[in-house]
Amino acid sequence: MKDAHLRFGWLTYVKVTEKITTNVKLRLDRFIGELLPDPPRQAKAHLISVIGGDTQIAAISAAISLGDRFMIEGPGVPPVRVSLERNAQVYKGAIQVSGRKRPLRHLIGLSEELASGATTATLGKALLPSSRHEFVWSAIAHLQGIPGMPEWANWFAEELKTHHAIAPALGIGCNPTVIKATKEQLLEWLSWGVESEALRLPQEIGPVAWPVFKLTDIFLPSS
Repeated sequence: MKDAHLRFGWLTYVKVTEKITTNVKLRLDRFIGELLPDPPRQAKAHLISVIGGDTQIAAISAAISLGDRFMIEGPGVPPVRVSLERNAQVYKGAIQVSGRKRPLRHLIGLSEELASGATTATLGKALLPSSRHEFVWSAIAHLQGIPGMPEWANWFAEELKTHHAIAPALGIGCNPTVIKATKEQLLEWLSWGVESEALRLPQEIGPVAWPVFKLTDIFLPSS
């Protein structure tokens, strides 16, 4: 747990109305987002995970439902304004900490895009919370419903780089990545790989055992 706080970021929410000023600053342990081309230093948030008290978490929950913007910053992520935008999903929980009479409150916010995975099928885009080769290949094969072998992960990663189909996303507590390729493109690359014998098909007929990933395999430790 030593210096665990140094691996966290901050979420700041400020809203001024005629009657009241809301100013909330919470510890942020996980974040995934995409920088927007315009305006600069603004991003589309896809996942936020914050810890705080009852009043603070209630304020952030209400702000998400209104589509308000927050300021995010943390290790490797300079201050940037973000929003989860419309139809975001919110999940709340409690964390009991030794020495505290009342538990801390935990809130996770997900964008509609990340929660539904809709863009994967419609726009040929996938936002993944990890850049590990094995996870990226397994996730894309599952999302797009394309055939393959787990052993093709490293080859697939190189193809993504060759075709400029992979780019890093903003992340705190994880290394997210964005994949931009249609199912037709992926199948074309795989066909070339098999024809050139860069990819080898199994010699025997039977089920393919894909790896199972835990959250601890995807997200970086925060403590």
